[in-house]
Amino acid sequence: MSSVTTPSKINRASLLIQMFIDFGLPLVVYYGLRATGVGQWWALLLSGVVPVVAVIVKFARTRTVDFLAVFVLSVVALSLGVSAMTGEARTMLIRDAWGGLLGGLIAVWLLASVWVGRPAPMYLYRAFVLAKVGPDGLRAWESKWDDNQRFRHGMRVLTFVWGCAGLLNVAVTLVAAYLLPLDLAPAVLNVCWPVIVVPTGLFHLYYTKKWDLRA
Repeated sequence: MSSVTTPSKINRASLLIQMFIDFGLPLVVYYGLRATGVGQWWALLLSGVVPVVAVIVKFARTRTVDFLAVFVLSVVALSLGVSAMTGEARTMLIRDAWGGLLGGLIAVWLLASVWVGRPAPMYLYRAFVLAKVGPDGLRAWESKWDDNQRFRHGMRVLTFVWGCAGLLNVAVTLVAAYLLPLDLAPAVLNVCWPVIVVPTGLFHLYYTKKWDLRA
């Protein structure tokens, strides 16, 4: 019997490939160059070019402007400029860590929304809920916040967990950039977020089903 490739399998495969490009491939480049005797500064610089190449290839294939990709290119360009002026490998690592503070600001927003107004995911998920169940389903899902105490509690807990995950990532990356040996820090910086987000994502799937938070 022939196997059927479902959309969910395709999406998972695409996600894994993208994660490898974003987090794994820069490490392969960095440690591969270090193994051949390339200095830390050049190894970091060339490994940082990987996202740029990925963005260019994606644009060449799709011919569409990805605003997230433009942001990545801007950060990398800033990094190259700063590192070229300083000539220090540690400066590049610190730039990567402080660039991650954008995620820290999102985490602070998530945590603040636990106690003030509706939790941030109520706004972040609207487009997904609308695409899944339509306008009537979206209104029914949002009305749970007013009518269902269990739903309110579950959304607050879920938001708190994601906020803490974001702050933990910022803390680990800053410590890695400032304190860890230069040849260890890139691995921690690239692996940190996947290691945090995978178990948090699994908790998300389990918790949203258990507490009936899905649309």
